[in-house]
Amino acid sequence: MRDVDVAAAYDNAAAAWKRGPEAAYARMAEALVATAPVPLAGARVLDVGAGTAVAGRAALAAGAASVVAADIATGMLRYRGPGIDAVCADAARLPFGSGTFDLVTASFCLGHLPEPARAVEEIRRVSTALSASAFTPDWTHPVKAAVDEAMAGFGFAIPIWYRELKEGREAAVNDPDALERLARGAGFSDVRVVRLEVDTGLSSAADIVDWRLGMAHLAAFFQGLPADVQVEARAAAEAAVGDSDPVVIPILALSAS
Repeated sequence: MRDVDVAAAYDNAAAAWKRGPEAAYARMAEALVATAPVPLAGARVLDVGAGTAVAGRAALAAGAASVVAADIATGMLRYRGPGIDAVCADAARLPFGSGTFDLVTASFCLGHLPEPARAVEEIRRVSTALSASAFTPDWTHPVKAAVDEAMAGFGFAIPIWYRELKEGREAAVNDPDALERLARGAGFSDVRVVRLEVDTGLSSAADIVDWRLGMAHLAAFFQGLPADVQVEARAAAEAAVGDSDPVVIPILALSAS
């Protein structure tokens, strides 16, 4: 798996991500920022692996004085919203001086990195506090498989890069002990990992399908279908989802200082 492939997938998915997954990820970002180990009022915040900067926006809403969003997928950064500066930067090689920030947020990005330990060391260099999230290893939801299977009927196959990401990089950081080791290894001494249950607000079949079709591994495929086939494929996905309970996602929230 090449980082350039991952970045390209997220760049290509940016508009679809904004329409779909962002709403769910914004709720998870709000839950993460609420566990920050330092006061947000007046804070200088760096949002690493920011994507569309949902964590950065949550920090602003909580009173942060300034936010910088950093990501290698510049297409995602274009949707960061007002009041947030942006920089194209590798999380393991941040272009900032030591102690520049009061807090770094890393919302679901550590599992995308080839060197998460190096990235957390860089985060520790530029800030004395970190809030990071990861998915729990045991979480899944039937609607995920339902949409994938509906799209498979139109030719979709899970990309190799995505399978490798889920089975390799994410698996290396999606348990509390692994997150704690990363933080302590980088020099953080006050470290806490909690499990949070986040109601994403997704409940209708249409909203759930927007969420899944905006994910980076599916967006390019769906966007490449002819317009009439998109209509048919979307209808098939919504029928496959049917009635669903609200989607609640368990996440791990790391607080380190």
